[in-house]
Amino acid sequence: MNYKIVSTNKKLLNKIIPILNSLDMKESIHIQEVDLWIVDVSTIDENALISYKNRINFSNILFIVNNTEQIIICLDNSFLHYITSSFINDELVYWCKYFMKNKKEKILKLDDTTTINLDTAIIIQDNIITELTLQEKALLKELSSFKFISTTLLANSLKVSSTTTIRTIINRIRKKLKYDIFVQKKTFGYKLKSTDSLQNNNTQISIITELEEQNKLMQNVIDSSPIFIVTFIHKQLYCINKSFRDYLGVDIVKELWDEEKGDFFQLIVHDNKQHHSFQELLFTKGTHSINLYEINKNNTSFEIETFYFENLDKHLFIFKPL
Repeated sequence: MNYKIVSTNKKLLNKIIPILNSLDMKESIHIQEVDLWIVDVSTIDENALISYKNRINFSNILFIVNNTEQIIICLDNSFLHYITSSFINDELVYWCKYFMKNKKEKILKLDDTTTINLDTAIIIQDNIITELTLQEKALLKELSSFKFISTTLLANSLKVSSTTTIRTIINRIRKKLKYDIFVQKKTFGYKLKSTDSLQNNNTQISIITELEEQNKLMQNVIDSSPIFIVTFIHKQLYCINKSFRDYLGVDIVKELWDEEKGDFFQLIVHDNKQHHSFQELLFTKGTHSINLYEINKNNTSFEIETFYFENLDKHLFIFKPL
Protein backbone atom coordinates (compact mmCIF):
# COMPACT_ATOMS: atom_id res chain seq x y z
CA MET A 1 0.00 0.00 0.00
CA ASN A 2 1.47 3.34 -1.07
CA TYR A 3 0.97 6.50 0.95
CA LYS A 4 1.42 10.24 0.58
CA ILE A 5 1.60 12.63 3.54
CA VAL A 6 0.55 16.24 2.98
CA SER A 7 1.95 18.31 5.84
CA THR A 8 4.67 20.86 6.57
CA ASN A 9 4.76 19.90 10.26
CA LYS A 10 8.09 18.06 10.75
CA LYS A 11 7.11 16.84 14.21
CA LEU A 12 3.97 15.27 12.76
CA LEU A 13 5.90 13.71 9.85
CA ASN A 14 8.47 12.21 12.23
CA LYS A 15 5.62 10.67 14.20
CA ILE A 16 3.73 9.20 11.23
CA ILE A 17 6.47 7.83 8.95
CA PRO A 18 7.95 5.21 11.37
CA ILE A 19 4.44 3.83 12.00
CA LEU A 20 3.76 3.45 8.27
CA ASN A 21 7.18 1.87 7.73
CA SER A 22 6.41 -0.69 10.45
CA LEU A 23 3.34 -1.72 8.39
CA ASP A 24 5.52 -2.21 5.30
CA MET A 25 3.85 0.73 3.58
CA LYS A 26 5.85 2.74 1.06
CA GLU A 27 5.82 6.43 0.23
CA SER A 28 4.44 6.93 -3.26
CA ILE A 29 6.84 8.47 -5.76
CA HIS A 30 4.05 9.38 -8.20
CA ILE A 31 0.80 11.03 -7.06
CA GLN A 32 -0.91 8.80 -9.62
CA GLU A 33 -0.23 5.71 -7.47
CA VAL A 34 -1.28 6.84 -3.99
CA ASP A 35 -3.46 4.34 -2.07
CA LEU A 36 -3.69 6.34 1.15
CA TRP A 37 -3.49 10.11 1.58
CA ILE A 38 -2.72 11.41 5.06
CA VAL A 39 -3.62 15.09 5.03
CA ASP A 40 -2.88 17.72 7.66
CA VAL A 41 -6.02 19.91 7.54
CA SER A 42 -3.77 22.94 8.22
CA THR A 43 -2.54 22.64 4.61
CA ILE A 44 -5.99 22.79 3.00
CA ASP A 45 -6.99 25.84 0.97
CA GLU A 46 -10.09 26.26 -1.22
CA ASN A 47 -8.59 24.48 -4.25
CA ALA A 48 -7.26 21.60 -2.15
CA LEU A 49 -10.64 21.21 -0.48
CA ILE A 50 -12.39 20.73 -3.84
CA SER A 51 -9.66 18.35 -4.97
CA TYR A 52 -10.01 16.11 -1.90
CA LYS A 53 -13.79 16.07 -2.30
CA ASN A 54 -13.27 14.72 -5.83
CA ARG A 55 -10.61 12.22 -4.74
CA ILE A 56 -12.70 10.75 -1.93
CA ASN A 57 -14.48 8.57 -4.52
CA PHE A 58 -11.38 6.59 -5.44
CA SER A 59 -8.79 7.25 -2.71
CA ASN A 60 -8.64 6.56 1.01
CA ILE A 61 -7.95 9.84 2.80
CA LEU A 62 -7.21 10.22 6.51
CA PHE A 63 -7.29 13.81 7.76
CA ILE A 64 -5.22 15.05 10.71
CA VAL A 65 -7.09 17.69 12.71
CA ASN A 66 -5.52 20.11 15.18
CA ASN A 67 -8.54 21.86 16.68
CA THR A 68 -12.34 22.03 16.74
CA GLU A 69 -12.50 24.34 13.71
CA GLN A 70 -10.68 21.75 11.59
CA ILE A 71 -13.05 19.00 12.78
CA ILE A 72 -15.92 21.20 11.57
CA ILE A 73 -14.20 21.57 8.16
CA CYS A 74 -14.03 17.77 7.87
CA LEU A 75 -17.63 17.19 8.90
CA ASP A 76 -18.99 20.02 6.73
CA ASN A 77 -17.34 18.40 3.70
CA SER A 78 -18.29 14.78 4.56
CA PHE A 79 -14.70 13.84 5.45
CA LEU A 80 -15.52 11.26 8.11
CA HIS A 81 -12.09 9.68 8.42
CA TYR A 82 -9.98 11.85 10.71
CA ILE A 83 -7.83 11.70 13.84
CA THR A 84 -6.38 14.38 16.09
CA SER A 85 -2.72 15.34 15.83
CA SER A 86 -2.23 13.96 19.36
CA PHE A 87 -3.15 10.42 18.23
CA ILE A 88 -1.48 7.41 19.83
CA ASN A 89 0.46 5.03 17.57
CA ASP A 90 -2.10 2.22 17.72
CA GLU A 91 -4.83 4.58 16.52
CA LEU A 92 -3.01 5.24 13.24
CA VAL A 93 -2.18 1.53 12.90
CA TYR A 94 -5.87 0.61 13.19
CA TRP A 95 -6.84 3.20 10.57
CA CYS A 96 -4.23 1.89 8.12
CA LYS A 97 -5.38 -1.71 8.61
CA TYR A 98 -8.97 -0.57 8.06
CA PHE A 99 -8.02 1.08 4.74
CA MET A 100 -6.08 -2.02 3.67
CA LYS A 101 -9.20 -4.16 4.15
CA ASN A 102 -11.57 -1.66 2.57
CA LYS A 103 -10.02 -0.75 -0.74
CA LYS A 104 -11.85 1.80 -2.86
CA GLU A 105 -13.64 0.62 -5.99
CA LYS A 106 -11.44 1.50 -8.94
CA ILE A 107 -13.61 0.29 -11.82
CA LEU A 108 -15.75 2.94 -13.51
CA LYS A 109 -18.53 1.73 -15.81
CA LEU A 110 -19.43 4.63 -18.09
CA ASP A 111 -21.99 2.79 -20.26
CA ASP A 112 -22.60 -0.59 -21.92
CA THR A 113 -19.51 -0.22 -24.13
CA THR A 114 -16.95 1.51 -21.91
CA THR A 115 -15.29 0.55 -18.61
CA ILE A 116 -12.27 2.17 -16.96
CA ASN A 117 -10.09 0.08 -14.63
CA LEU A 118 -7.96 2.47 -12.56
CA ASP A 119 -6.14 -0.40 -10.84
CA THR A 120 -4.74 -1.85 -14.06
CA ALA A 121 -4.73 1.53 -15.90
CA ILE A 122 -6.78 0.39 -18.89
CA ILE A 123 -9.96 1.39 -20.71
CA ILE A 124 -12.09 -1.35 -22.24
CA GLN A 125 -14.30 -0.06 -25.05
CA ASP A 126 -16.17 -2.42 -27.40
CA ASN A 127 -13.96 -5.21 -25.97
CA ILE A 128 -10.82 -3.38 -27.10
CA ILE A 129 -8.26 -2.79 -24.35
CA THR A 130 -6.46 0.57 -24.32
CA GLU A 131 -3.56 1.13 -21.93
CA LEU A 132 -3.20 4.41 -20.03
CA THR A 133 -0.09 6.34 -19.07
CA LEU A 134 0.37 7.45 -15.45
CA GLN A 135 -0.75 10.98 -16.33
CA GLU A 136 -3.85 9.71 -18.16
CA LYS A 137 -4.72 7.45 -15.24
CA ALA A 138 -4.31 10.33 -12.78
CA LEU A 139 -6.58 12.56 -14.87
CA LEU A 140 -9.34 9.94 -15.01
CA LYS A 141 -9.07 9.49 -11.24
CA GLU A 142 -9.68 13.19 -10.75
CA LEU A 143 -12.75 12.99 -13.02
CA SER A 144 -14.16 9.83 -11.39
CA SER A 145 -16.67 11.92 -9.41
CA PHE A 146 -18.59 12.40 -12.71
CA LYS A 147 -18.81 16.13 -11.93
CA PHE A 148 -17.42 19.04 -13.93
CA ILE A 149 -13.91 20.01 -12.81
CA SER A 150 -12.15 23.10 -14.14
CA THR A 151 -8.91 22.75 -16.10
CA THR A 152 -7.19 24.96 -13.51
CA LEU A 153 -8.13 22.63 -10.67
CA LEU A 154 -7.11 19.57 -12.73
CA ALA A 155 -3.73 21.18 -13.42
CA ASN A 156 -3.23 21.85 -9.70
CA SER A 157 -4.25 18.31 -8.74
CA LEU A 158 -1.96 16.67 -11.32
CA LYS A 159 0.82 19.17 -10.55
CA VAL A 160 1.36 20.09 -14.20
CA SER A 161 2.55 23.48 -15.41
CA SER A 162 -0.55 24.72 -17.25
CA THR A 163 -4.13 24.02 -18.28
CA THR A 164 -2.85 23.41 -21.81
CA THR A 165 -1.21 20.21 -20.53
CA ILE A 166 -4.60 19.02 -19.26
CA ARG A 167 -6.18 19.55 -22.68
CA THR A 168 -3.25 17.70 -24.28
CA ILE A 169 -3.77 14.68 -21.99
CA ILE A 170 -7.51 14.63 -22.71
CA ASN A 171 -6.95 14.86 -26.48
CA ARG A 172 -4.41 12.04 -26.22
CA ILE A 173 -7.01 9.80 -24.56
CA ARG A 174 -9.63 10.78 -27.13
CA LYS A 175 -7.35 9.74 -30.00
CA LYS A 176 -6.89 6.30 -28.44
CA LEU A 177 -10.62 5.58 -28.23
CA LYS A 178 -13.41 4.88 -30.68
CA TYR A 179 -15.99 6.91 -28.68
CA ASP A 180 -15.40 10.11 -26.75
CA ILE A 181 -15.73 9.67 -22.96
CA PHE A 182 -15.50 13.36 -21.99
CA VAL A 183 -18.06 16.14 -21.69
CA GLN A 184 -16.66 19.67 -21.95
CA LYS A 185 -18.35 22.90 -20.94
CA LYS A 186 -16.79 26.34 -21.12
CA THR A 187 -16.27 27.88 -17.66
CA PHE A 188 -17.10 24.52 -16.00
CA GLY A 189 -14.32 22.30 -17.38
CA TYR A 190 -14.55 18.56 -18.06
CA LYS A 191 -16.37 15.52 -16.71
CA LEU A 192 -16.75 11.86 -17.69
CA LYS A 193 -19.78 10.77 -19.70
CA SER A 194 -22.07 8.21 -18.09
CA THR A 195 -25.32 6.40 -18.81
CA ASP A 196 -26.95 8.18 -15.86
CA SER A 197 -26.00 11.60 -17.15
CA LEU A 198 -27.35 10.74 -20.62
CA GLN A 199 -30.66 9.59 -19.14
CA ASN A 200 -30.88 12.71 -17.01
CA ASN A 201 -30.19 14.84 -20.09
CA ASN A 202 -33.05 13.18 -21.96
CA THR A 203 -35.55 13.60 -19.12
CA GLN A 204 -34.61 17.23 -18.60
CA ILE A 205 -34.34 18.35 -22.21
CA SER A 206 -37.61 20.32 -22.13
CA ILE A 207 -36.57 22.06 -18.92
CA ILE A 208 -33.19 22.97 -20.41
CA THR A 209 -34.83 24.32 -23.57
CA GLU A 210 -37.12 26.50 -21.48
CA LEU A 211 -34.20 27.77 -19.39
CA GLU A 212 -32.23 28.58 -22.54
CA GLU A 213 -35.16 30.65 -23.82
CA GLN A 214 -35.34 32.49 -20.50
CA ASN A 215 -31.58 33.09 -20.57
CA LYS A 216 -31.79 34.58 -24.07
CA LEU A 217 -34.51 36.96 -22.98
CA MET A 218 -32.58 37.94 -19.86
CA GLN A 219 -29.40 38.39 -21.89
CA ASN A 220 -31.20 40.83 -24.22
CA VAL A 221 -32.28 42.84 -21.19
CA ILE A 222 -28.77 42.76 -19.72
CA ASP A 223 -27.12 43.77 -23.02
CA SER A 224 -29.51 46.65 -23.61
CA SER A 225 -29.08 48.01 -20.08
CA PRO A 226 -27.02 51.22 -19.67
CA ILE A 227 -25.90 49.91 -16.27
CA PHE A 228 -22.67 47.89 -16.09
CA ILE A 229 -23.44 44.26 -15.19
CA VAL A 230 -21.13 41.26 -14.57
CA THR A 231 -22.07 37.68 -13.64
CA PHE A 232 -19.91 34.97 -12.08
CA ILE A 233 -20.94 31.30 -11.95
CA HIS A 234 -18.92 29.20 -9.49
CA LYS A 235 -16.81 32.36 -9.14
CA GLN A 236 -15.73 32.12 -12.78
CA LEU A 237 -16.36 35.08 -15.09
CA TYR A 238 -19.37 34.27 -17.26
CA CYS A 239 -20.91 37.46 -18.68
CA ILE A 240 -20.18 41.17 -19.10
CA ASN A 241 -23.11 43.09 -20.60
CA LYS A 242 -22.72 45.10 -23.82
CA SER A 243 -22.54 48.48 -22.07
CA PHE A 244 -19.62 47.29 -19.99
CA ARG A 245 -17.93 45.63 -22.99
CA ASP A 246 -18.15 48.89 -24.96
CA TYR A 247 -16.77 50.80 -21.97
CA LEU A 248 -13.83 48.46 -21.46
CA GLY A 249 -12.92 48.05 -25.13
CA VAL A 250 -12.34 44.93 -27.25
CA ASP A 251 -8.71 44.30 -26.26
CA ILE A 252 -9.38 44.36 -22.53
CA VAL A 253 -12.46 42.15 -22.84
CA LYS A 254 -10.51 39.58 -24.89
CA GLU A 255 -7.88 39.42 -22.16
CA LEU A 256 -10.54 39.00 -19.45
CA TRP A 257 -11.99 36.01 -21.31
CA ASP A 258 -8.55 34.40 -21.77
CA GLU A 259 -8.46 31.33 -19.54
CA GLU A 260 -4.74 31.69 -18.81
CA LYS A 261 -4.43 35.47 -18.26
CA GLY A 262 -7.95 36.67 -17.56
CA ASP A 263 -8.61 38.34 -14.23
CA PHE A 264 -11.58 40.68 -13.96
CA PHE A 265 -10.33 42.01 -10.63
CA GLN A 266 -7.16 43.44 -12.21
CA LEU A 267 -9.38 46.31 -13.39
CA ILE A 268 -10.22 47.36 -9.85
CA VAL A 269 -8.03 49.79 -7.89
CA HIS A 270 -7.13 48.30 -4.52
CA ASP A 271 -4.22 47.40 -2.26
CA ASN A 272 -2.46 44.41 -3.88
CA LYS A 273 -1.62 42.98 -0.46
CA GLN A 274 -5.35 42.65 0.21
CA HIS A 275 -6.14 41.11 -3.21
CA HIS A 276 -7.65 37.83 -1.99
CA SER A 277 -9.70 39.33 0.85
CA PHE A 278 -10.81 42.12 -1.51
CA GLN A 279 -12.27 39.59 -3.96
CA GLU A 280 -14.03 37.81 -1.11
CA LEU A 281 -15.44 41.16 0.01
CA LEU A 282 -16.99 41.76 -3.43
CA PHE A 283 -18.40 38.23 -3.48
CA THR A 284 -20.21 39.08 -0.23
CA LYS A 285 -23.81 40.21 -0.66
CA GLY A 286 -24.31 43.92 -0.20
CA THR A 287 -23.08 47.27 -1.52
CA HIS A 288 -19.40 48.17 -1.95
CA SER A 289 -17.58 51.26 -3.28
CA ILE A 290 -14.69 50.76 -5.72
CA ASN A 291 -12.64 52.51 -8.42
CA LEU A 292 -11.72 51.15 -11.84
CA TYR A 293 -8.42 51.82 -13.54
CA GLU A 294 -8.66 54.78 -15.94
CA ILE A 295 -10.27 53.55 -19.17
CA ASN A 296 -11.25 55.93 -21.99
CA LYS A 297 -10.88 58.79 -19.45
CA ASN A 298 -14.29 58.01 -17.99
CA ASN A 299 -15.45 58.44 -14.40
CA THR A 300 -13.86 55.57 -12.47
CA SER A 301 -15.79 55.67 -9.18
CA PHE A 302 -18.52 53.06 -8.82
CA GLU A 303 -20.80 51.52 -6.28
CA ILE A 304 -21.13 47.75 -6.71
CA GLU A 305 -24.21 45.91 -5.50
CA THR A 306 -23.66 42.16 -5.16
CA PHE A 307 -26.45 39.58 -5.42
CA TYR A 308 -26.03 35.83 -4.82
CA PHE A 309 -28.21 32.97 -6.12
CA GLU A 310 -27.41 29.95 -3.99
CA ASN A 311 -28.92 27.17 -6.12
CA LEU A 312 -26.91 28.30 -9.15
CA ASP A 313 -23.85 29.36 -7.12
CA LYS A 314 -24.09 32.55 -9.19
CA HIS A 315 -23.02 36.08 -8.28
CA LEU A 316 -24.42 39.15 -10.02
CA PHE A 317 -22.51 42.47 -9.81
CA ILE A 318 -24.30 45.70 -10.73
CA PHE A 319 -22.01 48.76 -11.16
CA LYS A 320 -23.56 52.18 -10.60
CA PRO A 321 -21.50 55.34 -11.23
CA LEU A 322 -21.08 57.61 -8.21
